[in-house]
Amino acid sequence: MGLLVATIFVALVIVSILSACFLGDYYIFQKRKDLRDIYDDLSVRCIDGTLYGPDNKAETAAYFDMYSVACLITGADGEPLVSSNTDSTVLLNQLNYAMFSNDQSIEIIKKTDSYQIFTQVFPDSSEDYLVLLGLLPDGNILFVRTTVSALNHMTSITNRFFIIMAVVAIIFTTVIGHIVMARFTSPLINLIDITKRISNFDFEARYKPQHIYNEIDDLGEHINEMSTTLKRAISQLRVANESLKHDLEVREETENMRKEFVSNVSHELKTPIALIQGYAEGLQEGIMEDENSRQIYLDIILDEANKMNRLVREMLILNQLEAGQMSIDLVDFDVTEMIDSIVDSNKINFEAQSITYTFNNKCECYIHADEFLVEQVITNFISNAIHYVMNGNIINVSYDFTKKGKVRISVFNSGNNIAKKDIKRIWEKFYKADKARSREYGGSGIGLSVVKATMELLHEKYGVENVPDGVEFWCEFSLAKDTKINKNS
Repeated sequence: MGLLVATIFVALVIVSILSACFLGDYYIFQKRKDLRDIYDDLSVRCIDGTLYGPDNKAETAAYFDMYSVACLITGADGEPLVSSNTDSTVLLNQLNYAMFSNDQSIEIIKKTDSYQIFTQVFPDSSEDYLVLLGLLPDGNILFVRTTVSALNHMTSITNRFFIIMAVVAIIFTTVIGHIVMARFTSPLINLIDITKRISNFDFEARYKPQHIYNEIDDLGEHINEMSTTLKRAISQLRVANESLKHDLEVREETENMRKEFVSNVSHELKTPIALIQGYAEGLQEGIMEDENSRQIYLDIILDEANKMNRLVREMLILNQLEAGQMSIDLVDFDVTEMIDSIVDSNKINFEAQSITYTFNNKCECYIHADEFLVEQVITNFISNAIHYVMNGNIINVSYDFTKKGKVRISVFNSGNNIAKKDIKRIWEKFYKADKARSREYGGSGIGLSVVKATMELLHEKYGVENVPDGVEFWCEFSLAKDTKINKNS
């Protein structure tokens, strides 16, 4: 705004200076041209007969007033023939003075065969005059003069006018310019603020068009579109980054699980393989001569082979469950009979560890589920109870019927409570809360992982709870439709 006012002020000052320096010369130049035009016009009128006579007097006087000059035309005898509104006597005296005086102040400006133009000061006036003195085509004398000294006064008035106009223009420009600039700069300032907010990822900043739509509003609309597009692109990029981050985390977790799985499998297989290899080499070399010793060696080899076989079988089952390759065959069957069968197959282990086993419900209990998968779950619960039973060596299996048509099967063992930090992790593959006892009782470390995968495949609930004097694992299954609950059992 200040630059605009300064520019206008400097421009007006330059115009004033140029007017003071060159306006006089330009005035003389223009008046010389006027005098030449007057001579040419009067020469034409002289020839076509419209210059002299009473009929042409008014028109000729008006012609002289148009050019603001005083004019006198005389014959060869000095008799005035045509005169402007100025007193002809004064003009005649000035004509005689111009023709017959030897005035050294005369400055010739232009001279031709027909006329000459010069400046002169007459005795009866102190003003400078620009004079044309010449002969018309009919031989009459033409005298035309105009005031030169009035130019200085006109120049002074013009310069004062320019100064006044400069002040008025500056005030007008300041007021109007402030209003106009505010109108145009306010949207720009708003756009600057919006772009700063967008650069700080504040995409809620929006430009609102003015009442009269213009190019700035068009720019604002484009900035709004850019903000929307940028917001969408950044959102998509963030989603992509989160997805990539999740994929990398999953990949890293999978890789860690793979390494841990290989390490755990290697660890679980290394000991039985070493034992089988050692005792087999002992038998091969005949270290044991008596039959009892050899039988002990063979029993150890068979036991370790069974452990390896159970581990491989459970890993295959777990792999099928986790990969979704295990088919489900839902049937109605008596779970009580299944539990009795599992217990019978573990009687040797019960007797070897002096375990007291109880089953609080001997009634028929039909459930609707996959018989093979349910057997895997209960087998692993009972095997886990055998592995960790202590403090009286008690294992108890019980039922608890729910109102939602479910039966909860619980397997209690009088072992030590599971630490809180291990409660959630015992369902992980190869995780053993009591690592010191894992080898002693032959656990594979994936039995509970099979339980977890199985129950999730069947969409049934399962869990573990620390109870007084031991630990209780439980799982729920849907009762068969025709099952009647015996509340007295």
